[in-house]
Amino acid sequence: MLNKSEKHLFKLKALLGQYKQTKKIQTGLLRLSELTSSVTDLSVFYQQLQQIIQQYFPADNLYIQLFTQPHNRSSDHFYVDHLNCAPIDQQLDADLVEFISSLGKPVLINHEHVSILETDNTVTNRPFPHRSNETKLVDVWLAAPLVIENITVGLVGIKGFLGHSKALVNDLKLIQFIALHISSAILRNRANEQLKAYNNDIEDVIFDRTQHLQQSNFNLRKQVEERRKVEQRLYHAAHHDTLTKLPNRSMFTERLEHSLKHLKRHTNHRFAVLFIDLDRFKVINDTLGHHVGDQLLIEISDRIAQCIRGNDILARLGGDEFVILLDSLVHHDDAEEISLRIIEAIKQPIIIDGQELFSSASIGIAVCERNYNSSTEILRDADAAMYQAKALGRGRFVFFDDSMREELLANLNLEQELRKAVNEQQFVLHFQKINDLVSNETIGFEALLRWQHPTRGLLAPNEFLSMAEETGLITEIEFWVLMQTGKQLQAWDHEQNYKNAYVSVNLSGKHLMQTKTVKQLQQVIKDNFIAAERLIIEFNETAFSQNSEHTLKQLKLLKKTGIKLALDDYCSGISSLTYLNNYPFEFIKLDQIFVRSFTHNKKNLMLAKSLCSIGEYLGFRLIAEGIESQAQLDLAKSAGCEYGQGYFINKPEAIDASAQSGDIIHCA
Repeated sequence: MLNKSEKHLFKLKALLGQYKQTKKIQTGLLRLSELTSSVTDLSVFYQQLQQIIQQYFPADNLYIQLFTQPHNRSSDHFYVDHLNCAPIDQQLDADLVEFISSLGKPVLINHEHVSILETDNTVTNRPFPHRSNETKLVDVWLAAPLVIENITVGLVGIKGFLGHSKALVNDLKLIQFIALHISSAILRNRANEQLKAYNNDIEDVIFDRTQHLQQSNFNLRKQVEERRKVEQRLYHAAHHDTLTKLPNRSMFTERLEHSLKHLKRHTNHRFAVLFIDLDRFKVINDTLGHHVGDQLLIEISDRIAQCIRGNDILARLGGDEFVILLDSLVHHDDAEEISLRIIEAIKQPIIIDGQELFSSASIGIAVCERNYNSSTEILRDADAAMYQAKALGRGRFVFFDDSMREELLANLNLEQELRKAVNEQQFVLHFQKINDLVSNETIGFEALLRWQHPTRGLLAPNEFLSMAEETGLITEIEFWVLMQTGKQLQAWDHEQNYKNAYVSVNLSGKHLMQTKTVKQLQQVIKDNFIAAERLIIEFNETAFSQNSEHTLKQLKLLKKTGIKLALDDYCSGISSLTYLNNYPFEFIKLDQIFVRSFTHNKKNLMLAKSLCSIGEYLGFRLIAEGIESQAQLDLAKSAGCEYGQGYFINKPEAIDASAQSGDIIHCA
C-alpha cells in the first residue's frame, strides 16, 4: 500500500514520462517537417522518414500503400516501394485496406471498433468491419489517407501504436500530420519530376542554346507561333463547314461582299452565284440514317468541286444546300456549262456502305449586276431561281429574272392578305350537286371554297390554296368550311328535296400528319354534325404519298367519327391500286380530265369499267367529276359510274351569306 508521498512521486514520474514522450513526438514532428521541406528525392525521403518514425514515435515501423490509380483501390492494383517502406497489403487484409480508404479520414482501428477523426476534430466510433471470413486484425493500427489535390492516392499506417486512450484525438491528429507531410513530399516529388521532364524537353528543343536569354526568346517565339496557329484554327473553324471542310455561309458571304465591291469599281467585271439544292436528300437521310446522309454530302461536295474552276468558290450553307461564286464570268454560257456539269455529276450513282444511291440537283443562277447592294440580295435571288427549278421538275437549272422577284413579292403580299382573310372571314362556300346518274336525283353536294377578296373579287381555290398549304393556314380555313357545311346540312333538313342529302368536303392531307390534328378534326365534326354519316371527306393521293402507313392509321382513326371517305382526283397521278385495296374509301372520284377523255380514249373508258368491277368486289362506288356534256354523261354511265357532278349537271351556287356566319377555328 503506497502512502501519499509515494503516490505523489509515482504520479509525478508518470507525468514526467508523458512529458518526455510528448516532447519526443514533437521533436519527431519537427524533424518530419524539416525532412519534408528539404528532401526532394522520394527514396531518400522514405528512408529518413522510417528512421524518424522508429526513433521518435512509439511504433516499430511505418507502412505505406500507394494506389496505381486514384479511384481504384482494388488489391490487385497496389504497388509499394519495398526498399523503403513495408507494404500495408502484407499486413492488412484487402477488405480492411478498402474500408479504411473509403472512410477518407484518420482512424484508429482494432479488432473491436474503429475510431474516426471527423473534420471538426471530434471522434466517432464504429464497429469493426467484418466484411468476409478472411477479415482479421491482430495489431492496433493508426492510419490515415494520403490525399493529393482532393484525391486519395494511398494510405499510411503505424502498426501497434501504443497511445493512451485519453490522447486519442492527438494520436489521430499525429497520423493525419504524418500523412499530410508524406502527401506533400509525394506532390513535391511529382512536381520535380514534371519539372525535370519539362527541362529535358526544353533542352532537346533548343539543343545548344543554353543561355537564359536565348531560352526566353525561343519560348516567346514558340508562344507567338502557337497563338498564331490557334488563331488560324479558330478562323478556319469559324469559316468552314465541319463535315465537308468547305467554306461556310460566313466565309462565302465575305467573299461575295468583296466581289460585289469589286464590281462597283470595275464595271466590266461580272460574276454569278449558283444556288444548289439536292433533290430527295431528306428521303435518303431519314430512311438510311444521318451517317449515310453525311457520306452522301461529302461525296457530292467532292463531285461539285471537280466541276468548277480554280478561282471559283464552293461553299456549303447548311443541310443539302451548296453555293458557288463563279468569279470573272465572261458570258452566261459559262454558268450554264458549269451547271450542266454539276447536274450530270450528281446524277451518277453513288455507292455508300454497299448501297447504290441516286440523287439530283436543282440549281438557281443569279448573274450579279451593279444594281445589287448586298450579298443577301444576290443569295435571295439565286435561292428564288433554285425554287423555280424545283417547281419545273427538279434536276435542272434556272436563271433568275425580275419576274421571279415580282412573283416573290406577290406571294408575300398574298400571304399577308390571306392571313387577313382568315381573321376577317372573307370566305364563302359554293355547293355543287352530286347526282345519281341513273335516276338523275340529287343525293348530295360538294362544298367548294371561294375567297371573296376585297379588291380582286371572287377567287377560286387554285389561286390561294397552295399558299394556305405552305403557311399552315389551310387547317384553320378548312375547319371553318366544316363548321359552315354542318350548318348548311342542318338547314337542308328542313327542305323536303334535300332532307337526307350528303355533303362532301375536300380536305388537305395536313390533317393526317399527326394524331393531334386528327383528334382536332374529330372534335370539329362532333361539334358541328348531328349525323356524321352524311359527311363525306375527300383526300387526294398526295395526302398518302409520303407516309402511307401512318396516314392509313390516321384515316382509320378518323372513320371512328362515322364519316365516309372518298379518294379525290383518281386517275390524275400515280393512282396506285393499293389505295383501292387497303384504304377505307366508300367513294372513288374520277378526275375530270380522265372523265372527259372517255369521248376519244377508249382505253380510259375500259379502265373505268374495270374500276367499276373492282369497286363491286372491294365495296366502293365511282363518282365521275367534271361532266360537261351529254356525251360525257352517257359514257360515264356506261363505264359504271353511279354518281356524277359537273357543269352539265349543275353549276356551283352560293348559299345565303347569313348561313355562313361563324368564327374560324384556330388550331392549338
